[in-house]
Amino acid sequence: MDWLRDSLGWVATAAFVAVASYCVARLVAAARTPKTYPGCHRAVDVAHVLMAVGMAAMVSPAGGPLPMAAWQTVFLLMTVWFTGSWWRSRGTTRAGWHGGWHGNGLHHALAAAAMLYMLTAMPHGGHTGAPWLSGGLDGMAGMALPVVGWPLAAYFLASAVVLVRWRSPAGPAGLPALLTAPAAMTACQTTMAAGTGAMLVAMLA
Repeated sequence: MDWLRDSLGWVATAAFVAVASYCVARLVAAARTPKTYPGCHRAVDVAHVLMAVGMAAMVSPAGGPLPMAAWQTVFLLMTVWFTGSWWRSRGTTRAGWHGGWHGNGLHHALAAAAMLYMLTAMPHGGHTGAPWLSGGLDGMAGMALPVVGWPLAAYFLASAVVLVRWRSPAGPAGLPALLTAPAAMTACQTTMAAGTGAMLVAMLA
């Protein structure tokens, strides 16, 4: 069954790399429209690049570059950033366009926290400073603090179910099509939510 596990790992890796590439393309397109594409949306695009690359590194049978400790630092900072963003925006309604791809700060704080949890709670034998992150879900059973992992898994799987039926609103006129395509935005957000939930379940089960 090793071939099946590795095959699924490569399929998931390709999906996450595709999401990361899509977000990079969005950032490039946004650079050409500096006045009409909100800065908060750019921050979320950057976050999705980092999360998608991190997920690809974890699920890929080949692993990925950067020590685990570096990834943990990145996702800790992201968790703090988006928690602060959500806290500051409580009780306020921001004017402007909000695509389905850009959830609120709390959702992205939970996504970053889930990444931090997966990296920290997985068995790693103390090799957090190794220059290459070992990938694949094989050998990651026995995650610490499942009381944290299972609620996160339930949240992201439920989010994926909701997103399957979500129809992201089109953006305002004048933006490049890449930044306003509802189907692409919804598909990528669903991939991220379902991927996070599935990875958590695979590690916890």
